[in-house]
Amino acid sequence: MGNLNNTNLEVSKFSLDCVKKCVDEKEIKVQKEYKTLVKKMPTLIQKNGFINTLAFLLSKSKSNEQHEIVIKNIIDWSKKNKKIEIFLKLDENGCDFEKYINKINNITDNYEYRLITKEMMILFGWVKRFADAMIEKED
Repeated sequence: MGNLNNTNLEVSKFSLDCVKKCVDEKEIKVQKEYKTLVKKMPTLIQKNGFINTLAFLLSKSKSNEQHEIVIKNIIDWSKKNKKIEIFLKLDENGCDFEKYINKINNITDNYEYRLITKEMMILFGWVKRFADAMIEKED
């Protein structure tokens, strides 16, 4: 049972760090947009699938800073999370988002894809909670 608690603590700590970084480094407008996006992420993933959500983020990332932040959260968590890293074999030094999407697209095992999807839903469940608590509400 200790392993489950350690995993839960690890994802909550990572999520807290993601939100703290956004709060510390970004202007309030970007923070609010980030909060809105991360609150939608679990639903986007569940309804559209993880790969479609990644495509959506990629299409919006050129003009929206909050989408870039979420993309960085996804890549960083994928590198840190050993369950995901085993399947994707991400390069620690650099992995751009298009390369990441290609790695997800090349997954042939349904179990691996479902595991990665579940891990991302857990991640954004935590990020959503912290963003709700740490980023001020819309006017």
